[in-house]
Amino acid sequence: MRHRLVKWLGWSGFDAVGRIALLTGSTAVLSRCLTPHDFGVAALALTVVTLASVIVGAPFEEALAQRRILRLAHLRAALTASWLASLVCVLLSIPLGLLLARAYGEPQFLWLLPAGMVSVFFSGHSDILTGLIRRQRRFTDLAKANLLGNAIGIVASVGLALAGAGVWALIAQRLLVVAARAALLQAGATIVVLPSRSVAHLRDIARYGGLSLIDRLTDNLTYLVFNYAIGGLYGLNVVGYVNMAMRLVEPLRSAIGATGHNLAFSLLSRLQDEPERLGARARTITANAALAIAPVFVGLAAVTPVLLPLMAGPGWDEAIEIGICLALGTAICVPSRLLITALCARGRPEYSLIANLAAFSATMAILVLAAPLGPVSVGLSRLGGDMAQAAVAIGASPHLLGWSRRGSFLALAPAWALAGLMGLVVARLEPALPHLGQIARLCVLIGAGVGLYALFLALFARERLAGLTGLFAFRAKPAEG
Repeated sequence: MRHRLVKWLGWSGFDAVGRIALLTGSTAVLSRCLTPHDFGVAALALTVVTLASVIVGAPFEEALAQRRILRLAHLRAALTASWLASLVCVLLSIPLGLLLARAYGEPQFLWLLPAGMVSVFFSGHSDILTGLIRRQRRFTDLAKANLLGNAIGIVASVGLALAGAGVWALIAQRLLVVAARAALLQAGATIVVLPSRSVAHLRDIARYGGLSLIDRLTDNLTYLVFNYAIGGLYGLNVVGYVNMAMRLVEPLRSAIGATGHNLAFSLLSRLQDEPERLGARARTITANAALAIAPVFVGLAAVTPVLLPLMAGPGWDEAIEIGICLALGTAICVPSRLLITALCARGRPEYSLIANLAAFSATMAILVLAAPLGPVSVGLSRLGGDMAQAAVAIGASPHLLGWSRRGSFLALAPAWALAGLMGLVVARLEPALPHLGQIARLCVLIGAGVGLYALFLALFARERLAGLTGLFAFRAKPAEG
């Protein structure tokens, strides 16, 4: 188990770093070929596409991964339902594209939305295969497919942008990435999943799948309403600034969040009938993972004033404050979501739904109430939504995991405190640096952050540091059968 865990984390880290490098490089090109307005148009179209991809895939991935007994008929029935839902989404995207074109005076929506919506056929298929691969603990294969799929789609979209495709390059990126990922996952799967109708097998995954769908819909509706509210309050240019800030933070957030959730879920779901062991292991995983996750995003927030202009070029200054807030919110939210993962592993996905409902409510309330502050309210609203998720995770039904709310908070607090101290020092250091090029300044700040955090761990959290370095030493209960 130790060898497999090291291999999983190694490939997951390589996948995350590779995707970030690809997206950073592509953003550096795209931001110079396209305008904030183009990014705003693409963001509004792709937010709808992302919501549709949740509808066709979210009911199945978690439910298939969590089932004790899974048969091929479950996979085939799920694919049939997914493709039928995908067809409905594509048909609905035609009148919706017309409505958006009229609402924003952008005729491109009429074709952009249906073209992007075709990707949901592939995203649903890949979500079903991902559920199967997670059950089989083949996280290395999952990481390889993610990385190679992103490489194919991103490189192709950059080529299209350089050829003058404009906003279509951003739509093509989404379509090509999910299509390539689905093809790679199917090519590496142990079985070929083909559609076949079976109402009985769909019924087997209905409860968990239904709750997962509502949960993921709530999460993605937050993004959809958030983007359209920004468009209404500030216009498409600010939507473009938000999209640029998210390109800085979201690739890392999604990679680390998905990797942490998948690995923790795999290790915890097999202990569903042993709540004491599940709770003890969940606390260990959360405390150790927080030490590794929090400094990444706090450090990202500290270097954003240098990194974002380097990545995006001139004309994107309004995205800096938004990016800082997104990174800080992620440092708070992603580690605490591992407590929600533990509850999902116990078969209680409703807590994830509650967390996302809290985030939606907080995000929209702050966005509206803080509107007089200008575009910075966008970043503050996302920060508030992430804090709301963390509050729900800490407060969620302690008896299910066997420890108190205070215990949940103390599992996370050292990582937040030490990462925050490191980020504060790095942020204060940046204006004091002598005149250096942007790349040199970034390297100095990153090196200072890594060194400071290591020092703080050694001084103030030696026991936690020992727990983190011993993470690979624990052994999971062997899978039965």
